[in-house]
Amino acid sequence: MLSFERFWSKLAKKTEIHTIRTKLILSFLVIALIPLGIMAVFSYQTYYGSLTASVTEYAHEVVTGMGRDLDDYFSDLEMLLTREQDFYMDQLIKLVDGNDFNNRKYVFRIWEDLNNLHTVKPGLEEISLVFSNGQRFSNYGLYSLDFAAFRQEFQASMEERGIAILGPHPNFLNRNVVTMVKPYSSPAAENAVFMTADINLDRLANITDVKLGTRGYVFVADRAGRIVYHPDADRIGMTSRFFRHDVPGGFADGFTDYEHERFFLATAFSPVTGWTVVSVAYADEIGAQVAPIQRITFAVIALILAGVILLAVYLSHALSRPIKELQNLTKRAANHDLSVQIVPQGNDEIAMLGHSFNKMIARIQELMEENVREQKMLRKLEMESLDNQIKPHFIYNTLDLIIGQLESNQNEQASSLIEALGNFFRLSLSKGREIVPIASEVEHVRNYLFIQQLRHGEEYQYEVAVDSDILDKYIPRLLLQPLVENAIYHGILQANRQGRIEILGYQESGSEDIIFEIRDDGAGIEPDQLRDINEVLRGLRSLENEKEYFGLRNVNKRAKLMFGEDYGVVLRSKLGRGTTAVLRIKAAWEDPNV
Repeated sequence: MLSFERFWSKLAKKTEIHTIRTKLILSFLVIALIPLGIMAVFSYQTYYGSLTASVTEYAHEVVTGMGRDLDDYFSDLEMLLTREQDFYMDQLIKLVDGNDFNNRKYVFRIWEDLNNLHTVKPGLEEISLVFSNGQRFSNYGLYSLDFAAFRQEFQASMEERGIAILGPHPNFLNRNVVTMVKPYSSPAAENAVFMTADINLDRLANITDVKLGTRGYVFVADRAGRIVYHPDADRIGMTSRFFRHDVPGGFADGFTDYEHERFFLATAFSPVTGWTVVSVAYADEIGAQVAPIQRITFAVIALILAGVILLAVYLSHALSRPIKELQNLTKRAANHDLSVQIVPQGNDEIAMLGHSFNKMIARIQELMEENVREQKMLRKLEMESLDNQIKPHFIYNTLDLIIGQLESNQNEQASSLIEALGNFFRLSLSKGREIVPIASEVEHVRNYLFIQQLRHGEEYQYEVAVDSDILDKYIPRLLLQPLVENAIYHGILQANRQGRIEILGYQESGSEDIIFEIRDDGAGIEPDQLRDINEVLRGLRSLENEKEYFGLRNVNKRAKLMFGEDYGVVLRSKLGRGTTAVLRIKAAWEDPNV
C-alpha cells in the first residue's frame, strides 16, 4: 500500500504543471481543440461544396455580363467606323494623294466630323483616317506614323469581317489604348485608307470594375493569351500565366494551381473583339467566406465556453494579476518612470520575467547615466578642440599677413589666403554636425596647412595622401587638425630648419579600422618623454596639469569615447629625425546626422 502511494506521489510530481505555457497548452487543447476539430471537418464538408457552386455561378454571371458589355461597346464602334461614301471625305483623300492640304474647306469639315464622333462614346480617345503615305488625320490634327508596320499589324490581326483590334499600345499622347481598324472604301482613293478608333484602357477598366474578394481581379486577354487589360498595368502586353495551349480558348474554368497558390477562374468569350474576359479569385478567400461554418462554430463555441469558464476562473486568478501588474509597471517604465520595481511571487515564467525586468531597469539607469556623462565629456572635448582652433593670435597673425599682402599688391595670394581662412572656419563649424565626411576633414586640414605655410614663410613642405576609397566615410570632426598643429609647432618649427609634413589615410587591411598617420621630420621627442606621453594617452598615468599634452589628449579621449578603448592616438618618434602620430578610428559608411 505504501509503495503504491509512493508511486502515485512520484508520478504526480513528475506530471505536475509548473509553467504557464504548459498549463495553457494542455487546458485549451483538451477543452477546445477536439470539439473544434470535429466541428471544422463536419462544417467544411457540408458547406464548402455549396459555396463553390454559388461562387461559380456568380463569377460566370459577372464575366458573361462583361463580355456582353465589350461586344456592345465595340459593335457600336464598328458601326461608327462603317461609313457610306462621303463626298467631303473623298475630296480629302484626293488632297492627301496630291499632298495638298491648302483647301481648308474639306480639311476643316472632316476634322469637325472626327471631333464630333470623338465625343459619341465614353473612353473614345481618338478617331482618325490613316493614309498609305503614313499621314494620320484625327480629331487631334495631322501627324505621321509607320504605315508599313501599321498595315502589317492590321493584316495579322484582321477578323473575317474585315476589322482588326490592335494593341494595347501607347498613342502619341503616351496613353495606353487599343485601336479598332476598318478599311474605308472609296473610288477616289488610289491606295488603301483606314478608319481607326483608339479606346483608352480606362474604358476597359470601367467595364471590368468588379471586386472579387480582397485580392481577386478581372483581366482581358486576346486569342494568344496576351493580356489586353489588367488592373496591374505592368502585366499589360504579357502572356497570362493562366493561358494554356491545350485548352480550347486558352483558359480553363474552375480551380487551377500556379506557383503554390490556388485560384478559381471564370471566363467569357467576346466574339466581337476575339478577347476572353477572365475573373480570378483566390481559393483561400473563397474558403474564408464560408459563413455557414461560422454559425455552426459559434454554436459549438457557446457549449465549449461553459467548460472553459471553469478553467478561466483558476487561470485568471493565477495569471491575470501578475501579468496585469507587469503590464502597468512596463507602461510606467515606457513613460520614463524608471523608479518602478516588481515584487515577484512564485517560481514560474512571470516571476522570472519580473526578476529580469528589475535587472533591465537597473541596467537602463546605469547606461543612461553613463551615456549622459559620455555625451557631456564629448561635447566638452569638442568645444575645447574648436576653441583651441579659434585662437586670437592665430586669427590676428593671419589677418595681419593678409593686410601685408594687400599692401604689397599681392592680391591674388591674399585672395587665396582669405578663401582658405573662410573655408577653415566653415569646416570647423560644419553646421553644428559632430560627424562629417573624411573628405571634409581632409579639406579642413589642407586649408590649415596652407595658411600656416604662408604664415611661417614656407619653412616646410606638406603632402596629403588619403586613399580615395575612404573619403566618403564619416568620422568625428576636428580630429586631424590638432595632430597637424603638433607636427608644426613641436616638430618642424622646433628643428629650426626646412622640414616636411606628410598626412596619410587608409583602411587597414583585413579590418574596418581607418588609420591616419601625421608624420614630420622635425626635432623628434626624447625617449623618456615619448614613453610618458604614450602612458598618458593609454590612461596609465594621471596629470596634475590639465593643459599638458592638451591637443593629443583631446583627440585621443574623443576617439576612445566614440569607438572604444582599442582606438585613439599613439606616438612614434626618433630624436632629431621626426615624429609620427598614428590615429586609429572606426569610420561609418552613412551619415548619422541624417
